[in-house]
Formats: sequence, structure tokens, C-alpha cells
Amino acid sequence: METRSLKTRYIIFYFTAFTIILWVFYTIPSGWIEGLTAQTAVGVLSIFGHTTYWEQTAGYTTLTLLGQHPLTVSIIRECTALNVLGVMAGLILPLIASWKKRAVGIALSGFLLFTLNIPRIVLTIYLTAYDTLPFTLIADRNLETYHYPISFIFGVIGVALTVFAVSHWTTPELADTLIGIIDKIIGLGKNSDTTSSTSQSSL
Repeated sequence: METRSLKTRYIIFYFTAFTIILWVFYTIPSGWIEGLTAQTAVGVLSIFGHTTYWEQTAGYTTLTLLGQHPLTVSIIRECTALNVLGVMAGLILPLIASWKKRAVGIALSGFLLFTLNIPRIVLTIYLTAYDTLPFTLIADRNLETYHYPISFIFGVIGVALTVFAVSHWTTPELADTLIGIIDKIIGLGKNSDTTSSTSQSSL
């Protein structure tokens, strides 16, 4: 795909499709992925010798770590990377590419996002349940002390790595389209500035 030849109607279609797909991912039931996420995190913690378990009752998923400070956390939709996968699916599905490329791109996105999300959960829970230097220097620390910064770091790195991997290995049309959209928007901005300058000079 030529990155500088995107039609305005295609860009409108792309953003419309992206919005619809993202809405679908935000509304589909997430209990299954919450359970899988909790179970996988428990497995990783158990490998390192920690006593931990997970439960799912009436669609409510929890993970408990019997550490230095026993901790129970809720695993909700936002903990599973399902919403981020929705963003990737929204970026990939409307592409002008074969169904095979798009399917493989989404599959790779799901694998990478899920795999990167587990260390985020494990690290957050571990640091909350155990006194660990240099974090012991932080007064009144709790789950949120670690949750927001760790989630931000993993989120930025995870999404960047996923976009790069999908564009490089499975669906190069993703990078081409995103660059083309950016070029189109910049071009419209330049045209607007040029029109404005011409109008002012003719007064």
C-alpha cells in the first residue's frame, strides 16, 4: 500500500470500523479471560515458591497471595489486556490486507499482550505483598503505589512492541496505514495553514 495515497473516505471508514470494534471488545463477556489471567499469574507465582490461589464465583475473579502481607486482589476486565487487544483488533481488521494476514496479526497481538500482561500483574502483587527495597522507603505504600506506574510502563512498552512485531512480522499494512493516516492529517493541516495565509494576504 502506498502510504501517501490514502483516500479520505477510507480514513473515515477506518476510524468508524475502529470505534465499532473497540466497542465490541469493551462489551463482550470477560469472565473467561479474567479466569485465565488469574490462573496463569498463580502458576507463575507458584513456580517461584509462593503460596497463591485464585477463585471465580458468580463472575467475580480474585487472586490471593499469602505473602509477608497476605493480599487478595480482584481481576477485572481492565486487568486482562482484553481492552488493549480491542485496540489492536480495531487497528488491524479494517486494513486493506488479506484475511490471513489480519487474523495472524490479531493472534500475535493477543499472544504478546497476554504474555506481557502476566509479569505486570505478578510484579504488582509481589511488591505489594512483600517488603522490598528500595520501595520500603515509601511511606503508606499500598497496591496503587505499584499498580499505576507498573501498568503505565508495561502498557507503553507492550503496545509499542506489539505494534512493531505485527507490522514487522505479520501485517506490514498496519505501519503503512498508520503512517499514511498521519501524513494525510499533516497534509490537511498544511493545506489549511496555506489557505489561511492566502486569505489573510488578500485582505
